[in-house]
Amino acid sequence: MKNFFKLLMYFVIFTVVGAGGAYLVFEKTGFGKTGVVPSLTGKSVSEATDILNKRTLSLAIKGHNYDDNVQGGHIIRQLTEPGTKAAPGSEVDVIVSKGKGQEMFSLPSFEGQLLDEAKLTLANLEMKAGKVTWAHSDTVEKGMIIAQRPLPGNIKVNEINFLVSLGPYDVFYKCPSFVNMTADDAKMLAEQLGIKLSEQEEGGKVVSQRPAAGEIIRKGDQVEVTLGSGRPSWF
Repeated sequence: MKNFFKLLMYFVIFTVVGAGGAYLVFEKTGFGKTGVVPSLTGKSVSEATDILNKRTLSLAIKGHNYDDNVQGGHIIRQLTEPGTKAAPGSEVDVIVSKGKGQEMFSLPSFEGQLLDEAKLTLANLEMKAGKVTWAHSDTVEKGMIIAQRPLPGNIKVNEINFLVSLGPYDVFYKCPSFVNMTADDAKMLAEQLGIKLSEQEEGGKVVSQRPAAGEIIRKGDQVEVTLGSGRPSWF
């Protein structure tokens, strides 16, 4: 019987000592305690993580936003309010900054303007010309802007790409013969071919021309014709 009471007493002592030891471990490590969430706004992610680890809490990033006042990689705000009581191992939710947001630019239309004029305007707006692509156009004069990207309006980039006209394609052909044509017929043919006719002297018919018939000319070139009566000269 005495042995029984001794064993019972040992069991009680062991239980009390074990419970006390567990209590001390929980007290020292913080387990079983409710902590207070600190303020993390403005802290870097690494700084906030260190602070929370010391309180047996963890950081949970719930999103990223642009912010002109908070450096990238730093906490903008907490979803878990400072001062909130949290059990060990709890997560503290935060939103982290992506840095300053992209600046907005008000972009005018440059279509139909000379490229050099557009570049000057962009410089005054603290913007710049990006890629310039040249293409032939039958409707837009050489050096004029055909299109732009981005389109006019509020944009988030300061570099503008342009499509600029090279003018119409060059068309080459043999110069026709205007000799012995009337002045009116010569003008009509020149207009149809896109040739500039330069008339010299006076008369109703073309008596000579330069360049000569059969020479290679380009659309838009000038052909000089000499007008006269078309009658043979007598000596």
